[in-house]
Amino acid sequence: MDYSEIVAEASVEATREMADRVAQLLPVKVLRPPAPGMVMVRHADPLENTLFFLGEAYVLECEVEVDGLLGYGCTLGANAAAGANGNGAPGADDVRALCAALVDAVVGGGHPLASELERLLQAEAARITARREEEARATASTRVSFEVR
Repeated sequence: MDYSEIVAEASVEATREMADRVAQLLPVKVLRPPAPGMVMVRHADPLENTLFFLGEAYVLECEVEVDGLLGYGCTLGANAAAGANGNGAPGADDVRALCAALVDAVVGGGHPLASELERLLQAEAARITARREEEARATASTRVSFEVR
């Protein structure tokens, strides 16, 4: 599993732990705080094997600089965007976008701290894999098979 996939599916607590580690040890500058945006969603037609744009998706994007390395974080949706919780505090998706950007800068940028984050990422990957397997077992009995002729 790629680090960006792990961060995208990780719990907010796990991504926050990684981001806190980065912020404690390295200089961090937020270049663009979590802000709303739109991205086009591509989908592959399985019958014709062609790509098409399914539509737009709402995202929160964030850009940071960590010890001279640039990082980018993007989360799908905004379940709890800043202020949506009524107190003006950052929501869970804001935090996830910021944490993802911090991890991207360190791991994607090849910083020496990346090896420490890799251990945290692998632990979270194991939790994600276990969750996926449990979900697959829970839904296996409801699987439907369609035959295309």
